[in-house]
Amino acid sequence: MAGVVLLFGRLKDAFGAASIALPDGAGTAAELRALLVALNPDLADVLRAKTVRIAVNQELVTDEAAARISGADEIALLPPLSGG
Repeated sequence: MAGVVLLFGRLKDAFGAASIALPDGAGTAAELRALLVALNPDLADVLRAKTVRIAVNQELVTDEAAARISGADEIALLPPLSGG
C-alpha cells in the first residue's frame, strides 16, 4: 500500500502541497527523514531541524530510529508550534 506523508505549516508551503508520497525504503521515522533530505536537498536544512517533528498515527515520535512506519500508517511532518 502506497503511503502519504502529511505536511503542515511552513513544510506545506515549502513543498507546495499538503502531502507527499511516502518514499520507498522508509521503514523507520529516521529513515523517512534521511530519505526526504536526500530527495529534497534544497529543503535539507528545514527537514533536518530537530524542531520539525514526525508523528505516526497522531502520536509524536520520540525515538525516530525505533519508530517503525509503513504505508498503512498516518504519517505527518509537523513544524514548530507557536503559541501565546
